[in-house]
Amino acid sequence: MAFVPRYDNDIFISYSHTDNVPLIADSMGWVDFFEDVLRKRIRVRLRMQETEDVKIFRDAQLRRYGQFSKQIAYELPNSAIFLCVLSPGYVGSEWCLRELRDFSSSSTDRIIKVVKTAFDDPPAKSEPKLLLTRIEEILDCRFYSKDESSGLVSDLQPEVVPAHVPQFLEKIDVVAQNLVGLLKDLRVKGMPANRPVPATPDDENRITVYVAETTKDLISKRDEIRTELSQFNCRILPEQPLPQDAEQLVTQIKEYLEQAKFSVHLLGPTYGLVPESEERSVPHIQCDIATQVNNSGQLIWIPDNLVPTDPRQQSLINRVKNDAAEVLQTKIEDLKTEIHKRLKPSLNPDWGDDADTSINVSLFCHEQDMASVGPLYSHLTMNELFRVKFPLREGDSIEGQKGLTQTSDAVLLYYGAADEDWFVNIWKFIQRQISAAKNKPLLAKAIYAGRPSTIEKTLLESEDPIIIKNYDAFTPNSISPFVARIRAAKGGVQ
Repeated sequence: MAFVPRYDNDIFISYSHTDNVPLIADSMGWVDFFEDVLRKRIRVRLRMQETEDVKIFRDAQLRRYGQFSKQIAYELPNSAIFLCVLSPGYVGSEWCLRELRDFSSSSTDRIIKVVKTAFDDPPAKSEPKLLLTRIEEILDCRFYSKDESSGLVSDLQPEVVPAHVPQFLEKIDVVAQNLVGLLKDLRVKGMPANRPVPATPDDENRITVYVAETTKDLISKRDEIRTELSQFNCRILPEQPLPQDAEQLVTQIKEYLEQAKFSVHLLGPTYGLVPESEERSVPHIQCDIATQVNNSGQLIWIPDNLVPTDPRQQSLINRVKNDAAEVLQTKIEDLKTEIHKRLKPSLNPDWGDDADTSINVSLFCHEQDMASVGPLYSHLTMNELFRVKFPLREGDSIEGQKGLTQTSDAVLLYYGAADEDWFVNIWKFIQRQISAAKNKPLLAKAIYAGRPSTIEKTLLESEDPIIIKNYDAFTPNSISPFVARIRAAKGGVQ
C-alpha cells in the first residue's frame, strides 16, 4: 500500500538506462545507488517502521524498439510524484521524454527534478527544449559541480568514489526532504473527508525558514542555502513549487511566511516572472508580503557589484535597501554566516568548574553499545584524564545536547551495533552542531567503527574526521590517533 492514498506508487523514477550502467564491473549503477539511499532517507524522515515502506516504481528492464509498454502507461497516472533524473542521455531518449510529456501534461506540481549530469541548456532539439521549458520553474538538485574558472564539470559518483559520499548524502537529503513534504501534503489531500488524517512526524522542535523562490540565475545559490539549512534540520518552505495563479500565490506565500521564524530572499540582476493579472514579479511579491508579515525576520541578499538589467529590479533593490530589516550585499558565504547566527541555540553546558582547563570530549553512541564503550570510556577518563560526557544520555533536551556538543574540545562517535540509518542521522546531527555557534575551536573529531564489521564500516575513509576501525577488543593503541590529534592541537598538553 502506498503512503499516498488512491495511488499505487508514491514515486515514479524516470531515468535513462545509460545512466545506470555500472562504471566498474561488479559495482552498483548510479541510479541503483541513488534509489537505495533515497528510499532509506525518506523512510527515516517519515519515521516508518520495519514493516512499512515507500512505494517507488522504476522500470528496470532494458527498453527496446522505442515501444512504450502497457506497464509504463499504467504506472505513470497511478504515481503520486514523478521524479526525473535529467542527463544528456535522458534528454536524448524518446522513451524518457514520452514519460515526462505524459506526466507533465496533467500536472507539473508533482514533479521533482534531479540533474545527474550537466547537459546543453537549452537542448538543440525542439521537443526536449519544449518539455524542459514546461518544467523550467521547478527547482532542481544538481549532482555535479562546475569549476567557474575552467568551466569543467565534475559528476558525483558515490557508487565508485567513496570520497563523493558525504556531498552526495547532503544533496540526496535535500531531495528526500522535498519529496517528504510533497508526499505528506498529497497524503492529507488524498484522504476521504470522513476519514481521519493519519499522524505524521511533528515539526514542533524544528525551526521553519522560508527560502523565497528566485530568478533562474540564482537557483544554484538558493539550492546552497537550502542545503545549508537542511544541515540544521530546519523545515524549509516552500516545500513544493508555488502556484501560478496570482490570487492563490499571494495566499500561499502569506501562509508559509506566517509559519516561518525568518525568511531569506535572493535578489539578482533580473526581475523575474510576473504572474498574469499581477504587476509585480514573484520575487517582488514575496519581498512585499514578508515585509508585511514579519519585517524583523526578513533577510535579503544581493550579490556584490550588482547591475540590474531591468528598471523594475533597480526600483525593487532601492526599496528593499530602505525598508527591509536586513540587507546583505556581499558574498554568499556571509549570508550563510548570518543564517548560522539566527539559528544559534542558547548554550548551557555542564562540564564542571574546571571546564576551561580540562579537555572535554562528547562521546556519542547508541544505547545498545553502552557496554561496549565501557573500556573506551574508562581509558579516556582514567588514563588520558579527559572529561567525557554522553550528550544523547546526559542532554536533557535537544538544546542540552547541542550545548554539550558545541562546547566540546573533541567529538567521538562510536559506530557499533546501530544500523546505518542511525549512524548517518547522528553524524549529520553532530556536523550541524559543531559547525554552528561554537565558542572555541574543535581540536579533533573521530568515528570509531567497532564490532560487528559491516560493508558500510569498511568503506569509511577520511582524514577529518579520523576513522578508527577496530572490530576486536578495545586497546589503547586503537584510540591513539584521536588522542594524539587532541594533544597536538592543544600544544602537547598532558
